[in-house]
Amino acid sequence: MIHCICNNINTAKVDAAAANGAETAACVQRACGTKFNCGQCRVDIQARLREWRTANPVLEAAE
Repeated sequence: MIHCICNNINTAKVDAAAANGAETAACVQRACGTKFNCGQCRVDIQARLREWRTANPVLEAAE
């Protein structure tokens, strides 16, 4: 699925950015080497990041 038409950012790119620590739509844009144009993708990218985090929970390190 394409999440950002302006910069051709798809689900695979959002997931890869999330796997590398991206927590916001702006982080995904930076990870892809792009910037927001119209900004309409922010909500969709944020939703995909939430889905990714739900499917890939991070284990907390024991202290």
